[in-house]
Amino acid sequence: MIRFSIFLLIAFLSGILQSTLVSLIFPSFLKPDIMIVLVIFLGTSFPLLPGASLVFFCGLLYDTFSGGVLGLFAFVYLFIYFSLKLLAKFLILGETPPFRIILVAVVMILQGLLLIFLPPAMSIGTLSHLSWPLFQLFRRLDLPPEEESSPSVS
Repeated sequence: MIRFSIFLLIAFLSGILQSTLVSLIFPSFLKPDIMIVLVIFLGTSFPLLPGASLVFFCGLLYDTFSGGVLGLFAFVYLFIYFSLKLLAKFLILGETPPFRIILVAVVMILQGLLLIFLPPAMSIGTLSHLSWPLFQLFRRLDLPPEEESSPSVS
């Protein structure tokens, strides 16, 4: 429980650091992502459920501080976390620095691809598939006042 609390505090502090100091010091194309390094660390060295809840908190925190769509980074970070957990079942995720650097690079590329392709896919696909049933539901709920209360005249 103490380990979880410490990493919760680390996630909060890295979120604040990421959104304030790092954004001021580095240009946008060179800005390091502290949160993704924390997510990779949690994915390679934390138990499944406590790590998933910490990663979800990291994503929501990043969404809140970035001002973006709420839940986007939470989904991306959880996807990366569970992908690392799945990868750990088939490969030995080593502790060597070159392996960690390569892992961070690959995960950052994956994160970039998810952030590029996920929002358009979710907004267009989801809304277009849900639009017809929602229109039907709204039509049934929206009865004009005359039809609701006036008795039928024969």
